[in-house]
Amino acid sequence: MLRYALGRILLAVPLLFGLSVLSFVYVRLIPGDPVTAMLGVNSNPTVVAQLREQFGLDRPLLGQYGDWLAGVMRGDFGVSFRSQLPISTIIVDRIPATLQLAGAGLVVSLLIAIPAGVAAGMRPGSRLDSLITSATLFGLAVPAFFLGTLLMLFFSLKLNLVPSQGYVPFADDPAQSLRLTVLPALTLGLAISPYLARLTRSAVLETAQEPFVPFARAKGLAPRKISIGYVLRNALPSLVAALGLTVASLMAGSIVVEALFNWPGTGRLVTGAVTERDYAMVEALLLIYGGLFIAVNLACEIAQSLLDPRVRLT
Repeated sequence: MLRYALGRILLAVPLLFGLSVLSFVYVRLIPGDPVTAMLGVNSNPTVVAQLREQFGLDRPLLGQYGDWLAGVMRGDFGVSFRSQLPISTIIVDRIPATLQLAGAGLVVSLLIAIPAGVAAGMRPGSRLDSLITSATLFGLAVPAFFLGTLLMLFFSLKLNLVPSQGYVPFADDPAQSLRLTVLPALTLGLAISPYLARLTRSAVLETAQEPFVPFARAKGLAPRKISIGYVLRNALPSLVAALGLTVASLMAGSIVVEALFNWPGTGRLVTGAVTERDYAMVEALLLIYGGLFIAVNLACEIAQSLLDPRVRLT
């Protein structure tokens, strides 16, 4: 087990290096100049040249990348072009809000997707399976911003049950924080639950075809016990792997949801940094989001190997 985990961790190192290269190059391909975006198109050329020298934008790309990568390895992502504040400080201040939204959205999606996927997978071809499959297809086709707008109009403006926008740290006011989290978390959870439900259905359907399931039915066990104690338990390794893949949808959805509900997380930093041509901020966020995706999938692979030792042989 230790050898398998170390091998997976070592494989993540070149992935992170490649991610850093892609993040740096991608940002440099964004049209426009960050200094011109800061000062305007009619800015003084002398001032523009001074700022480009101050930010190191006049240096060769290889030198810029080397300095940036060295700083990243020390935990220093540089200074934001717009606010002139350390990027690490800005991101750390925004992480609690994003973790709260992502955690709540993941809980909502699991509460919806796991029961729906198990119910559909245990009754393939039934009316319930057709209904759930159609609902997931419809859910995949609905954009998160459209879904969030509908929920906002119905639950906030029409019924006045929960606030439509805002954020309060959970430590400051738990009750108000939870009320403000309801709509964003519900939007995010509903947006990613169709994808997770389809993955759950596939895993359950595959496991239900194993020989031990008909044997359990022949023994006269209750359908509920077969679904939970036999099928779901043996499908758990595949569900753990599917959960890792869901992280990408979770991160992408949080960017849209944070912008829609005025949620002060790292997702809003992404949209603001791209709009304002803040190279350093975009590079840092791309690397952090990509690194988080790699880390979560690595953890899911290790957890899957613990639940199913056969995975280590592949």
